Amino acid sequence: MIHMMYCIVYIFMLVSFTGATGSRIVGGKVAKPHSRPYMVSLQVRGHHSCGGILIREDFVLTAAHCKQPQEMTVVLGAHDITKKEKSQQWIQVAKYYQHPKYNGKYDNDIMLLQVSRSCGKVHI
Repeated sequence: MIHMMYCIVYIFMLVSFTGATGSRIVGGKVAKPHSRPYMVSLQVRGHHSCGGILIREDFVLTAAHCKQPQEMTVVLGAHDITKKEKSQQWIQVAKYYQHPKYNGKYDNDIMLLQVSRSCGKVHI
């Protein structure tokens, strides 16, 4: 189980630092549309606040510092989060599971989000 968690965290970090949207990331490149269907935008009141990765049909892995006091929404299937696209799924976060030893710093900065309904199968 621990080995699997480390693998998930490694994949999350690897995916988080690859791909980019236009000039918003220095040296980044625009990803091929919908080439990363497992990537999500965490949004508060329709505005992007953090990224995450779908690890199961009903769970998203993200950083614990991303938790907001307001209701959060997972946006899946977006190529450009600044536009509404037919491919997007907007799903409310039902439960937050921060690492029990997260203290507001970088140690244990990991969190699982359970969404209110299944996202369906996403091919990786």
